[in-house]
Amino acid sequence: RRQRQMCIRDRRELDGLPGRIESLESEQSELQAVTSDPGFYQQDQEAITATLARLEAVAAELEACYARWETLEA
Repeated sequence: RRQRQMCIRDRRELDGLPGRIESLESEQSELQAVTSDPGFYQQDQEAITATLARLEAVAAELEACYARWETLEA
């Protein structure tokens, strides 16, 4: 019974991953567009640092989501 519950939980997680990945990819594209703007590095250092940190976090989260998806499908 416990294994069956895990399967249901895993199925729900797997079903939610495409939407999560899509959302993260969209945010990543927006952040990349922001950082590509010529004026990006002319703003204050805190804003630059926060944007670059978020871009890095999104990339790491995307990688984790893809790895989890691969694990769940195996």
